[in-house]
Amino acid sequence: MGQWKPALLSIAPFGKNYNRDIEVESRTGGGRYTVNLYSYTCTCPDFTERRAMRPIGDLGRSCKHLRDAVLSLDSDAFGDELTRVIFKSPHGPYERIWFAPVSGGDVMALGMRSDKPWLSLFYRGGSEKSYTRYGYHPEEKRWAYDSVPPEVEMILGLLKSVPDISLNE
Repeated sequence: MGQWKPALLSIAPFGKNYNRDIEVESRTGGGRYTVNLYSYTCTCPDFTERRAMRPIGDLGRSCKHLRDAVLSLDSDAFGDELTRVIFKSPHGPYERIWFAPVSGGDVMALGMRSDKPWLSLFYRGGSEKSYTRYGYHPEEKRWAYDSVPPEVEMILGLLKSVPDISLNE
């Protein structure tokens, strides 16, 4: 078992045939934004104020409008199952993602957003064949919907070592 490391997850770059502006509706009804998948940009405040400095292809660069535009395509822009599961999570997009190795050579991931107190843990443990998302509220010390991951004590021990959170012992 190891310690958490910041993850740079990426999606495949979009070719020049995606170099066009796409108008998308604001989810909050506050207007419209322009998305370009080739330059991987959006005109929304979340992108321009927080995400634009991330490298193209970095999942942390994805605002919800870019995420929705990518998910609307038939293309599979993801190299592995964990990246695909994190990107498609309805609880994202995540600003920070951390990885920690677990037994058997596998990896778990932790997604965090600055606007939500919940952590999203992506784990494939026990008899699970694919990754499952578990929500955890560190201040309330509870799992969402009482859905507790296998090997929960090991996971809680690892969560204590995440640099960006406090589990308030």
